[in-house]
Amino acid sequence: MSTPTHITMFDGKRRGPLVDYFRPYPDQIRTSLNTLDGASSWAYSLWRVPKGKDINDAPYSETFLQAAGSAEGMTIEMRTVETDGTPHHFVVGKPCTDPSAPLTRIISWADGAHSTAVRDGEVFTADEAAEIFYAYFLTDAVPTSCTLREMAA
Repeated sequence: MSTPTHITMFDGKRRGPLVDYFRPYPDQIRTSLNTLDGASSWAYSLWRVPKGKDINDAPYSETFLQAAGSAEGMTIEMRTVETDGTPHHFVVGKPCTDPSAPLTRIISWADGAHSTAVRDGEVFTADEAAEIFYAYFLTDAVPTSCTLREMAA
């Protein structure tokens, strides 16, 4: 068992430490993402606890990785903040994503209350997303093979 360093949040409200008490971190992330059904469970977020903060009292982070949708089809977004305080919010894509492809795939969540249009290469299964989330857990970044499409502010 390791000392928790990251917080997870489901559906923008249920949050707690990412732990490896029951299964290793990669398996815990995969299991969590596989619970998303797009209706009763539809979003998963991960962020590092700031240095010097207690995991139980850590604030929400300005930088994070999040997914929304279902285990069969979800979108992944990453938020970063530059050292000067400038925020950036990206849609994550697979390495083969064509940056000129139209936004034709609709991912919905919260039982259809919310949706977003993405490219085909920006739709992930839970197992595919788990690989990206685990890389983020280790490095605070998505794999360099992923594409990033900045969202309008």
